[in-house]
Amino acid sequence: MTARGAEEAGSSWSDRGRKYKRPLLLTIAEPIPRQNYTPATRKKDIRAGVAAKYSRPLVEGRPHVLALIGSLAVAAAKFATVIVTKVFYAKTWPFLQTASLSTFFIERHCANAKVSTAARILLAPLHWLSGPVLWTTLSQCLISLCWPDAYRTLRFWRRILPIYTRYMKTKWQVRNKSLAEREKVWSQRHEWGGQKVYELIVDMSGFYVKSAQILASKGEFVPGAWTKHLSKLLDSVPPHPFHEVKHTIQKQLRESPWGMSRSKQKASIDCIFLNIEKVPLAAASIAQVHGGILQDGTQVVVKVQHRGMETMMRSDLRNLVWLARFLQGQLPVDLYPIVKEIRNTIPLEFNFEREIWFMDAIKKSMRDNQFGQIVCPSPCKEFCTKKLIVMERIDGVPFTQILHPSEGNTHPRVSEAMQAVQYLLEAYGQMIFLDGVFHADPHAGNLFLLPDGKLGLLDYGQSKEIDRSLRHKLSRMVLALCEGNNLAIALALLDMGLVFEPADVVRFPLERIATAARILFDVCYVEEATVSPMSQNSILKEIPLKKFNQEVWMVIRTNLLLRGLCFSLKLELSASNIWRPFAMSALKEP
Repeated sequence: MTARGAEEAGSSWSDRGRKYKRPLLLTIAEPIPRQNYTPATRKKDIRAGVAAKYSRPLVEGRPHVLALIGSLAVAAAKFATVIVTKVFYAKTWPFLQTASLSTFFIERHCANAKVSTAARILLAPLHWLSGPVLWTTLSQCLISLCWPDAYRTLRFWRRILPIYTRYMKTKWQVRNKSLAEREKVWSQRHEWGGQKVYELIVDMSGFYVKSAQILASKGEFVPGAWTKHLSKLLDSVPPHPFHEVKHTIQKQLRESPWGMSRSKQKASIDCIFLNIEKVPLAAASIAQVHGGILQDGTQVVVKVQHRGMETMMRSDLRNLVWLARFLQGQLPVDLYPIVKEIRNTIPLEFNFEREIWFMDAIKKSMRDNQFGQIVCPSPCKEFCTKKLIVMERIDGVPFTQILHPSEGNTHPRVSEAMQAVQYLLEAYGQMIFLDGVFHADPHAGNLFLLPDGKLGLLDYGQSKEIDRSLRHKLSRMVLALCEGNNLAIALALLDMGLVFEPADVVRFPLERIATAARILFDVCYVEEATVSPMSQNSILKEIPLKKFNQEVWMVIRTNLLLRGLCFSLKLELSASNIWRPFAMSALKEP
């Protein structure tokens, strides 16, 4: 052992800490002491031009600029190491947090203990990071308490960035591989990505659940591994505790027309319900549904809005807008106009009185136009408020169970479900083209197959009303699709504000535009619809969608959900042919 090694082995932790504690960059800032000169020496140095070097220190009352920059660089490196570990190596973060913070305890309580060279080498980097780790831990707690909205935003980006970087890394890795090797690598990445996105959505909840429901319904558009994981969220979102739900029901009943006509003591939950089931029938991002029995024995469903969800939803929508901007130029389609339309539409779901209006309007339309195969629930308006709906109960088999049976075998009622979906397409012809009022969220979790083969249509929160001008434009699109007139299809797309690049339709084959239009406005099988837009084989790589009219998004979204149903049931239908008579009637309107 060398003399220095013997000295370090015999010294205590605190001695060595004091010895090596000061960074080297700070020592640069120490002033160089003046030296004593004789007049002759000083005169000689002045002649040589070096008197200033010895006659004043490097620092005059403040740190040297290089030392300051160096200190800031070291601090930035420390915090960068901590942030990268927390964001991209989440499993390592708890170990780093515990180990680095423990160095404070070691330095305080083990100051006189002898530390081996190996332990010193191990503890040195942890001690180096202990300060930034402590500040990160404390700031996380402070932000979560004082600025929960900002904290939720940070949590979202901390979870989404590792997923994004891994996909970009995979995209780079497979660029020179064969087709078979690419499919193998992407299959593994999609399995990992689907699980990570599912965990993110379950953890964050809020509007991200609604986004997952849209993705889960796009089996021909989203990787199969993603659909497998996200389909769990169609009707099985983690529910809120029943005591919280019961408190909200009690409060809203007092604000209902029934409660306003009674005193506070008489407007209790027990005056209306014989029983409310503690286990929810379904839970979603905005509300959850419980079964109940009124005092007269009527079976009802109680839809209760989650407390504090409206504030959370605004934060989630803002994050999705930022994400859409972040991805601009990296995807073949600009998501920003779509997200803007979603941002304008989703807040309307928090007004349950609006949902009740759509429920009544669509139920009346189905009854008056002989669509008896479509069953809509009736609300008990005397008990309803902006945050509570009490409606009749519709019992049946959820389409989620038909499309994804637990045993893995074909569900015995698949043929009935196929017939019910055909009835649903006909009903949408009436709703979209003639009424201008339609249910815009027909995913599998909102569809029930009733015992008599009818279809129950639930959850009217995302219903939409469109004006006559847009209905006429959609009608012309449907007629062009039926006729197979590619030029008319391209002109109908431009008329609706959907612009592909290049904008001049003469410069590229019109049949590719017609194919894109069938994907957006029909449910018939199109091979290009089964290709993910992220794929190099996507049709959007050939004709990127550069301009999107956000007013038409809810119609396209509805059609994509219907396409997902048809694809999952292997239905070979053409919505344009089914909707043709409705489109012709709409164009005859003044």
